[in-house]
Amino acid sequence: MKAARDFAVLRQPAFRRYFVGRSVSELGTAMTQVALPFAVFAIGGDVGDVGLVLGAAVLPKVVLVLLGGVAGDRLERRRVLLGTDVCMALCQAVTALLLLSGTGQVWHLALLQVAYGCAGAFALPATTGAVPDIAPKDLLQQANSLMRVARNAFGILGPPCAGVLVAVAGPGWALAVDAASFVAAAVAMAGVPAGLRTRRPHARLLRDVAEGWETFTSKPWIWMMVTSFAVYQATVLPAIYVAGPGIAESTVGVTGWAAVLTARAVGALAAGFPLLRWRPHRPLMLAAALLLLDVPFLLALWSGSGLAVLLLCATVAAAGLNAADTLWETALQERVPPGVIARVSSYDWLGSLAFAPLGYAAVGGAVDGFGVRSTLLVITATHVVIHIALPCLGSVRRTEHLDTTVAVPLEVGRDA
Repeated sequence: MKAARDFAVLRQPAFRRYFVGRSVSELGTAMTQVALPFAVFAIGGDVGDVGLVLGAAVLPKVVLVLLGGVAGDRLERRRVLLGTDVCMALCQAVTALLLLSGTGQVWHLALLQVAYGCAGAFALPATTGAVPDIAPKDLLQQANSLMRVARNAFGILGPPCAGVLVAVAGPGWALAVDAASFVAAAVAMAGVPAGLRTRRPHARLLRDVAEGWETFTSKPWIWMMVTSFAVYQATVLPAIYVAGPGIAESTVGVTGWAAVLTARAVGALAAGFPLLRWRPHRPLMLAAALLLLDVPFLLALWSGSGLAVLLLCATVAAAGLNAADTLWETALQERVPPGVIARVSSYDWLGSLAFAPLGYAAVGGAVDGFGVRSTLLVITATHVVIHIALPCLGSVRRTEHLDTTVAVPLEVGRDA
């Protein structure tokens, strides 16, 4: 009975199809993160070319994510996601064919990743709005937790699978698997009932963008949380992934750092299970507090702690981050009207996409200029101040769990 309650949202046929499709595509994406750099090396590229190809998928997301938010509200979200799945499948399939035929060049891969990133810009906001379309409102947190459990599970499973496939058959086959995963996601999405269309297709584009901004700025708890997340993306995560390896090289070594990253993946996976049932009364206050679990990990890096301490702190920190993300996403879906949720989400995504690359560059420069430990200390102090102050702000503190009692999904199959 307990397990049945924990997975009650899977009894909803529409969500079950969506869940299966998204989960399969997550496995392919996790494999590509390993396969794509080796694909570049296989065709004679160097490290700079790897950065070019990987960065080619990021820039279109920054440029087009607001337009993606408009599409996610103006059009039926099921069709948006179906279209982006097909586009991503084609991009990865062509990449795989170029590699397997031996005709691929770096510029081919970069251009295909630009197209892949364009599709991603439309998929990201639509996914935030899609879950409330097909899951009961009282099970939104459970739905988001399940999605994150699957994502993190495949994030652990995908890289070693890709490593074996790349070593045995070559990176082209790993990318072919990614293409097939998007085809499977598209097939699953095609079986999801048509959702609500919340905007008139002929509405003015700039007006739609402005309306999303007005909603975003009119709710202080939204822009306060998004601002804190943008700072987090630009400071804490770069501190871990830029400064961390440099410290690990002289303390726990490369294999030790690999174990630390694995521990973070395990912690992120484990965090999803308690939230399948537990719904905290003040989710945003708790989300801000959970992000403070990064502090012991940052201090462990700063002090050059041993492997056991790093593994424990890494697991706890990643669990806090994953739980905070789930609580935030659920709060957004519960409180933002369906007709504007994708556009509000697009501003959230823009904060992450735009500031994270800048943060990596800035943190790298700070490490070179001021030293790794000084940089970590400043970032840790900034992180503590922000996430102690955030729960004290009235708008964040007053945002409470919605006591939804109607256990039926939003009506689907009609245009608004």
